[in-house]
Amino acid sequence: MLVAMNKIINPDVIINYDTAQNKLKLKEEGADSKIAELYIEHMPDNALAFTLDHQPKRDKQKFKQLSLYVNSTNDVGINKGCDLIILWQDAEQKRALVFDLKSDKPKPQATQKQLDNSELFLKYLLNMASVHYNVNIDGIEIDKAIITTNSRGGPRKRATYQPNADRAHTGNYKIESVLANASKTASVSFRRLIKQ
Repeated sequence: MLVAMNKIINPDVIINYDTAQNKLKLKEEGADSKIAELYIEHMPDNALAFTLDHQPKRDKQKFKQLSLYVNSTNDVGINKGCDLIILWQDAEQKRALVFDLKSDKPKPQATQKQLDNSELFLKYLLNMASVHYNVNIDGIEIDKAIITTNSRGGPRKRATYQPNADRAHTGNYKIESVLANASKTASVSFRRLIKQ
């Protein structure tokens, strides 16, 4: 799966990571971002990481949307992509993580839409791997998660959007809270972002 996906995905969006230390550095360049660099530690061996939120210095229009076949002015979320997708394999189980960084108070429904949209695009890419490279994509487990700087409950505890929020409001994704230091750097263990 990983070999095929490396051939399919544009090299400009692949995020290389330190394989010796199993650590990935994700940069967030938004002016209002409370985290400029997030280190994801304990990355799985031989993982493939890429972004659906690529913002090149030149030609910003090139990656404005996930597909040129989708209306770029549509404002219901179809053009939203996540900060990071990680593909890996645990023994025989192929897995993926769809992941995004969020502010202090992410909007649950918009976050769910963004994660779901990114999952749909990932499934499209996986289906291309199946058709063109004969990759068996049956049973791929896809986890979804966000990191928020909402520190209610202390660092690295499950963030709570609303006191009485039920599962439908927070969606089918994992929420991890982190605290950034003065240089806007934070870290999280990969294991905290996935189902064990």
